[in-house]
Amino acid sequence: MSDKLARTIQRFQTKIDSGSFYEAHQTIRTITNRYVKAKQYTEARDLLYQGATILTKNKEYASASDLINYLIQVYDEEELKITDKDAKYKLIELISNLPNDDPLLNDLANASISWSQKSSVCEKFGDSDLHHLFGVKLLSLLENDADNNGVAARDAEQKSKLFAIAELHLVLGTFESVPIYVSYLAKTAQINKDIDPGVFLSRAVINYAYLKNIKFVKEAQTLFFEKIKGYVGKEGEVIKSVEYFENYPLLNFIQLLVQTIQKEPLTNGQKFLKLYDHYKLLLKQREILAPVEYLGKLYFNLNLGSGQGGNMLANLMGGLFK
Repeated sequence: MSDKLARTIQRFQTKIDSGSFYEAHQTIRTITNRYVKAKQYTEARDLLYQGATILTKNKEYASASDLINYLIQVYDEEELKITDKDAKYKLIELISNLPNDDPLLNDLANASISWSQKSSVCEKFGDSDLHHLFGVKLLSLLENDADNNGVAARDAEQKSKLFAIAELHLVLGTFESVPIYVSYLAKTAQINKDIDPGVFLSRAVINYAYLKNIKFVKEAQTLFFEKIKGYVGKEGEVIKSVEYFENYPLLNFIQLLVQTIQKEPLTNGQKFLKLYDHYKLLLKQREILAPVEYLGKLYFNLNLGSGQGGNMLANLMGGLFK
């Protein structure tokens, strides 16, 4: 850090110490503007990083979030890419230190993911580490809300929307995202013991299958079964590594689906069709017929059903990242 920048930070810290948070925030913005106009991007980034860190420590989260958002804008103007490890991990650090209920968290998610997509290494979905970060924070917010039984608890529609966003981030996240996502699904299955657990496992399996991420599909299934063993009752009959449960036909289907999509298209297209025909009515009842038909197209080039519904993960992404 240059002497000039160090002096600026010291003046900023003095304003913070005196309780002049708004003035301190505006001072950082004003000086950053000058650096950006002069294309002194390193100084601008350092100032925003230090300013946001100090504001966060003083629980001035709204001002800190604003400076983090400005930092992303500077990354864009400087044409820094997500491959710049220092830029990426400083951003992750700053966002990690914000509270999970920060009202600007979704805005920061959209801005940072959009920035990461400008790099060729992750232009399709954005950076997986960033997705993991936002998925974990949003899911933690949802779980804390449930634990509080709260005064400010969200209604069912709000919880559904929050979970949909958290779920998308976790599905597009890292391998470390899988146990966090699956653990939540298993807990939800345990709460709803009158529902076939396959309803919950199907979310992870179908979402990861959309991405052709078989490694994550298999891990999700393994972890889910480890977590539900205690409450599914009597173990089912195991045939060729599939555990059949008399009372959970959808759970049976999902296991068979996982096996089928791992095989070569030429040999397993017919197996998929038989599986689809046998469980079609059940899939329709559980409202996952269209996603399964999409997987038939994706993996085996099968044209099933009306073609309506399609890739719901892609549809959801289109609605969130604009």
